[in-house]
Amino acid sequence: MNPSQNPSAIRSKTEITETLLRLMGQYPYTEISVKHILLETPISRKTFYRNFSSKDDVLSSYIDTIMLQYMGVLENMGHYRMLLLFDVIFQFCELHKDFLKQLRDNHLLYMLLEKWNQLLPIMHEQIIKNKIEGEPIQDKLLTEYVIAFNVGAVWNMMVKWLENDMQESIENVKATMTDYLMHINELDLRWI
Repeated sequence: MNPSQNPSAIRSKTEITETLLRLMGQYPYTEISVKHILLETPISRKTFYRNFSSKDDVLSSYIDTIMLQYMGVLENMGHYRMLLLFDVIFQFCELHKDFLKQLRDNHLLYMLLEKWNQLLPIMHEQIIKNKIEGEPIQDKLLTEYVIAFNVGAVWNMMVKWLENDMQESIENVKATMTDYLMHINELDLRWI
């Protein structure tokens, strides 16, 4: 994606992105082409390719945008307790639930996971490491494994919630996870 800050380029990018998202609500992602996007907008082919390399690039750019919003919320937090992070994660899911459902329905959730795996180590370094309560983990390799463990746990929890069509309330899911985390040392994990 071309990161131009030109107002005309920003308008074009926004229109292309909004058109792709609208089309994803009507057609399977695999059936949407750049030509299809262009037929739905006054954008020229040249303008499209000046801003994006493909429809996947449009989708990736949109995911980057919402992940930057997520990072902004984390950056403004005063402290990082797991329950507060659950709140942020589920607020993110609630805010973007239609988009998440589109990703799920088109078997594209992996794109969000890939972005999380790219961005969370960066977020940890830039945002969380300096504000985290308690003793920070000093070992870089251990930190990478802890981040990977947490991403996997949160990811699968989010996917399960999406698979259940977000029927459970955020508060109920959070309460279940809180109860689990509070009693994890007492649990007999032989059932796993």
